[in-house]
Amino acid sequence: MKTGHGRWSGWILLCLMGWTMMIAAAEPSANAASDAPQAQVLIVYYSLQGNTQQMAEAVAEGVARVDGVTARLRRVEDCTREDLQAADGLILGCPTYFASIPGTMKLAMDDWNWKWKVDFTNKVGGAFATGGGQTGGKEHTVISLLLFMLSNRMIVAGPLYESVERGTEWGEMGSSAMTGPLDPGVSDGQRDAARRLGERIARLARKMKDAP
Repeated sequence: MKTGHGRWSGWILLCLMGWTMMIAAAEPSANAASDAPQAQVLIVYYSLQGNTQQMAEAVAEGVARVDGVTARLRRVEDCTREDLQAADGLILGCPTYFASIPGTMKLAMDDWNWKWKVDFTNKVGGAFATGGGQTGGKEHTVISLLLFMLSNRMIVAGPLYESVERGTEWGEMGSSAMTGPLDPGVSDGQRDAARRLGERIARLARKMKDAP
């Protein structure tokens, strides 16, 4: 009886060892996912009064919602060629001056192309803007930033929204905030729009990074 009991114990032990080895063999795939290279989303912004910086920080919060993606914030004055080259996603933001992009931002963007020769091909891009007026050209600024990206062979996208009551979902070209005397500062709703933009670009950048 002792011998039989020992055989059964040995058989059970072998089964347990086999089961443990199967679990261990399955673990590397999970670890491989966590060890996969992080996608980088670079957020470059120009801000004088701090409103655009607040939007940029909210964009970074949205990027942080996505696993496997790192957000990097850079003032346009501090952005380097290496920052741009390393980015899988690029989100640009600036205030609206006379219904268009400020000169400082435009000159920097021109240098990225003409002087630095940055290769933007297939990077994922998005844009946001701030402006003092209700109809002061914020959408034109966003479109101008996106056109720069499209002209440089990038893939562009905007934030997604949904209505539970109506069962609908839609996208917008970018995010913006009205910051003038009629509506000073950046509201919670405008920060939410910036977070949505960051999250969308981060998800697409991660998908592009993982693509074979």
